[in-house]
Amino acid sequence: MTKYLGLHETLETLELIAFKTVCLTKAVTMSKLLPDGDLKTILSGDLESGSQGLKQLQTFITKREETHND
Repeated sequence: MTKYLGLHETLETLELIAFKTVCLTKAVTMSKLLPDGDLKTILSGDLESGSQGLKQLQTFITKREETHND
């Protein structure tokens, strides 16, 4: 696997992180408005998987910064 991301790859990853953050923020807000039920269960599952995806995207950026600082 390549150690470094290209500039365009870094920018695209940052765009994905921003988009995923907005999606998670909206999902958290909507989950507070929903009554208990199946839809809230689906949304909580989406929140969990979305959070994991966001963490994975962030590792690409933090690994890039760590390798550039060495």
